[in-house]
Amino acid sequence: MILLYPFQRSADWGNKVEKLTVRSAYRTALNLMDHCGRRYSVLLDPEDYLPRSSLIEAFPPLEVGQEIRVGIDGASVGFDPSQIDGLPNKKLRGLWLEWLEFMDAEELSCLHEAIDEPERLIGLGPGYTPAGDDFLVGWIMALHFTGRKKSLLTIEREMLDRKTSWFSSEMIKDALEGRFWKRGIELVSAIADGDATRVLEKTDSITKWGHLSGKAWLAGLAYGLELGE
Repeated sequence: MILLYPFQRSADWGNKVEKLTVRSAYRTALNLMDHCGRRYSVLLDPEDYLPRSSLIEAFPPLEVGQEIRVGIDGASVGFDPSQIDGLPNKKLRGLWLEWLEFMDAEELSCLHEAIDEPERLIGLGPGYTPAGDDFLVGWIMALHFTGRKKSLLTIEREMLDRKTSWFSSEMIKDALEGRFWKRGIELVSAIADGDATRVLEKTDSITKWGHLSGKAWLAGLAYGLELGE
């Protein structure tokens, strides 16, 4: 059995050696599943950090369905997916209002139809992670960012597994548990600091994520921020 040794990890990935199954393999990311169905990821690029992820220098040849072990002991912590500091700086409101316009695109117009019933967003729309799921995760992050965690959307975990993809379901579960991806955390940090230049830089990076995923996520974040106004 192949044993991988990442050199860095997210704070929520424990120290024990995990026996995991390869669910998907890409050029810069390896998505793995444990015996409980939770996602773990081994990455090449630190900008791709997300909950339960680690960094490695290179991937060996691997096949979907193959079992491997990941020895995380000794890997330093390079990212905390639950660290959201500060509150939205309202002087940047004009910037995040622009993100709501992404929903006016034909491919994302379906979000308007389901926005009043959040559970209808699950699995809705195009994309490797459906646009509705990305929107939900952005919305949930806004609730954490604005200190309104008690207002978290009520979403049944079983419904996630039934209505959307495994990876997307895991993404939403992480968000509900208060864990998010690095790009999103860096963006809300820039908003809290009132740093418009950095917000624009991070926004540009996120809009390039996937075909529509980044735009749907930004629209969800903006929608959640506006609900807090």
